[in-house]
Amino acid sequence: MNLLGCVAAFIAMALAYLASRNQRWLPRPLGRPARLGAGVFAVAALAAWVAGETSLPGIFSALTALMLGGVALPYITWLFRPAAEGKPR
Repeated sequence: MNLLGCVAAFIAMALAYLASRNQRWLPRPLGRPARLGAGVFAVAALAAWVAGETSLPGIFSALTALMLGGVALPYITWLFRPAAEGKPR
């Protein structure tokens, strides 16, 4: 269940990132359906972690997995698509 919770958390954060207007993977953000899907996968990650652990450790594990995905995805994007250089002053 822990692996399923990690995968669901990563999918949730990937959808949340791709729905953001600051994402750089797609020409346009995915929009409201992706945000809804991110919420569904976040709840699925929470359910998987709670099923694998007891209630309170499962909640904190799910939150930690979601935070890891939320922090790691922009850095992964930066690795593959570096920011454009600004104009020299």
